[in-house]
Amino acid sequence: MRAKFRTLLAILDGKPTGARGQSLAELTITLPVLLIMLMGLTEIGWFANNYLTLLDVVREAGRFAATGNPTEWLDGDEKNYSALDCEMDYGFYNDHDTTKYYETWPGAPDLATWGYHEGGELSRGYYDGIACGMLSNMEPLKFNHATDDIVISVFQFVVVNQGTPSAEVRISGRLPARANECENSDSRDPFDWHGPMGPASPPDGVATGTYEGKGDDAGKWDPDVENVRGYVFRGNHRTDYGGSKPCLGSEFSVDEVQRILNFEGDPDRIRKIQQATNYGLVLVEMFWEHTQLLGLPWFRLGPLEETSTIHVWTFFPVSAAEPDIVLP
Repeated sequence: MRAKFRTLLAILDGKPTGARGQSLAELTITLPVLLIMLMGLTEIGWFANNYLTLLDVVREAGRFAATGNPTEWLDGDEKNYSALDCEMDYGFYNDHDTTKYYETWPGAPDLATWGYHEGGELSRGYYDGIACGMLSNMEPLKFNHATDDIVISVFQFVVVNQGTPSAEVRISGRLPARANECENSDSRDPFDWHGPMGPASPPDGVATGTYEGKGDDAGKWDPDVENVRGYVFRGNHRTDYGGSKPCLGSEFSVDEVQRILNFEGDPDRIRKIQQATNYGLVLVEMFWEHTQLLGLPWFRLGPLEETSTIHVWTFFPVSAAEPDIVLP
């Protein structure tokens, strides 16, 4: 018994004991752990690389969107998938028959409905131009039209009591105007931003105030809840808020963006809110299905799955969306 105990102590002390195969036994025990760690690092690196690539894509799209004019978009054309015609070498889904009109999500491509049209058309307007640019900047990643999505929204906001400590930012519009709210998520239509007593009063459900529904915003408020938020490229991303049907498009509600613009929770809020002015913002979002590089069984246990959705987004200022509203 003592001899065995001395041998064990010698092994722990690293002294020669005459035992054979010790290194092989140690390698057998440690190698699987090292391999799993190495493969885990590979998967993490693959995910991080794809995330950063997509982040660059949406940021570049935001810079491009900041130079355009979203108010020139024809209201309702965001549901016309024939409007998406990039005329780039990405396959049939970017070269549509522009004489057709399709309003059901997901939109094109659908060869049975659309056919194939060879022409010289470019993107028709603001939103599809941004989406086309995102497709061209994704290489080497690929956009999967069965799982991925692009969503683009433009926010207009005004500052009530501007320049004072009691200043407050109100979202006064979300474009496209026919796709801007979801049931049980948005508390109001974005074009209804104050009540009958003017900016100091809360929204009343009717956009008929002194500053509402005037100029470029005339006719943009509507009483219906579309359950669509933003220009939706494919319609693959949906969120269930417990309404009559799932919400299509953006993850950001009007209330959430308004909280961000009001610097809620920021200890330096008063100074920042005093400097706020009326302006516009463009929000670009991408939902991309990430697939594991190795897809090994032990990386698909519990909450882990072989595929997961990467959601990347960015806000950029867009001067062309600044609301033409002068507050007292």
